Amino acid sequence: VYYKMRSSYSNTYRTAIGELLNTLEFRSNNSKYQPIIEALDLIKKHIGTRQKYFAVADDVPIDDVIPPKFKKVVVETDKNGDLRVNRMNYEISVLYTLRDKLKCKEIWVVDANRYRNPDEDLPGDFEERREEYYESLGLRLDADSVINELKQSLHRALDQLNQTIPQNPKVRITNHKGGWISVTPLDPQPEPERLAQLKREIAKRWWMIELIDVFKEADLRIDFTNAFQSLAAHERLDRSEIQKRLLLCLYGLGTNMGLKRMATGNTDITYENLLYIKRKFIHPENL
Repeated sequence: VYYKMRSSYSNTYRTAIGELLNTLEFRSNNSKYQPIIEALDLIKKHIGTRQKYFAVADDVPIDDVIPPKFKKVVVETDKNGDLRVNRMNYEISVLYTLRDKLKCKEIWVVDANRYRNPDEDLPGDFEERREEYYESLGLRLDADSVINELKQSLHRALDQLNQTIPQNPKVRITNHKGGWISVTPLDPQPEPERLAQLKREIAKRWWMIELIDVFKEADLRIDFTNAFQSLAAHERLDRSEIQKRLLLCLYGLGTNMGLKRMATGNTDITYENLLYIKRKFIHPENL
């Protein structure tokens, strides 16, 4: 997986990411994550140069920056036995860490919205009206009591599980990796009455029409597939072809039939075609 990441980064994304790093300004309110900011500054400093390695002695931030699983491809030993830092692998690892810290706002971006300074998430008068805000959210000010109640609830649940495992037919301890807990899936819930009524009404009105035809007709009327735009910079395929493949992908995913089965029924489209559409067009924002 790492070498696949390196290939994509070196051949496609490195130049664009360098421009982004020069455009965006990253900051952190926690001194613990300042080494990541320093690592980003180091990467910015060498953008456009052909230097392949950093010397470990050149104040290259490693600890709390490079994930342990990546260290063996970041820190190398040269032919003289001296340690050196592989620049490209270092960049990938720093960006990997940056992504995680942006998600939890330990690192934020100046003038951003979603990734803004977390101190701006609270109202300006939060400290003065803390009790009022907590009350409106249904929260208690005493964090220790909330934590203790949660701990007690978890302990009670674990004690109950521990006492009933020998007699519980739905839970067992396996030999996998020293004793994983295996839980039998719950029985399916009864089908909602309204859903059964809806199915009967659809069957009554359109008993000769396949579901995929209804799906296609809905798109022809309201053009919902136009909301699915590519993550790529350009769309090389004709939009009508994208529309067809999108409908097949969405239908295969929504009905749990899968993309391979949808491709099998359409000789002019391969599984790889549908997989490409799924990767480029179907993601949470579009949905």
